[in-house]
Amino acid sequence: MSLSDNLRYLCSEYSSIAEVCRCIPFNRQQFNRYLSGENRPRGQNIRRLCEFFGITETVLLMPHEQFLQNYKRKSPAVEFNSVLSSFQTFSQQSSPQLEKYLGYYFQYYYSMSSPRHILKGLVRLEEKENIVCYERIERLEETLHRKPVNYCLYKGLAILRNDRLFLLDYESVTGNEIVETILYPSFKHRVDLLEGTMLGVSATRKREPMVRSVVWEYLGKKIPFRKSLKSCRLYQPDSSEIPAGILQKLETPESTQH
Repeated sequence: MSLSDNLRYLCSEYSSIAEVCRCIPFNRQQFNRYLSGENRPRGQNIRRLCEFFGITETVLLMPHEQFLQNYKRKSPAVEFNSVLSSFQTFSQQSSPQLEKYLGYYFQYYYSMSSPRHILKGLVRLEEKENIVCYERIERLEETLHRKPVNYCLYKGLAILRNDRLFLLDYESVTGNEIVETILYPSFKHRVDLLEGTMLGVSATRKREPMVRSVVWEYLGKKIPFRKSLKSCRLYQPDSSEIPAGILQKLETPESTQH
């Protein structure tokens, strides 16, 4: 029974057995038989369990008292898996509420690298396997010197918690930036504009952390993609490409400094 006692102890560090089975992933009925001592995991299954809980097979199979002496606290691997599991649970819980937000958006904010210009980008929110994720594309075009167009592609996760939309993404080409955006949800039946704040770093040598007000403009679930993307670049604030209603909602970089 030592193995089942050890497994139950390891599972007690999580919110539920269901959470453990989702994260490994593992068949719930089969896992319950391991917990009851009816069956013993072997081969690939025991290796999966050891990898998930961050322990060796030798430790897992120890008599329970000896196991407790060797496993006194969560290993970093277990702690990390628990954090990831929580984010997964939050995302799955909010997925039905995010259905009306799925689709394409234009994103507007004062550039962190060129603070006198507004950067217009393209965002797509979509649901994949009961989790709402998104891609955010920034297109940097320098028309004056006719340099090649540069693209930045961000990939992230969207979670709705307590009337706030949390979005966390990373720059997928270089991997050198993580951006967090918090938006106020829309209480209208039809999504129009979403306002909020984003935190990131400038692309300058100093890589300074910066905060910007941001507006997302909903476009729909189907758009002329190439045409929409081509309109994304840096603009002067007085450009006709920046709707007046959106410009009014964007705080200038000077007003966001504290």
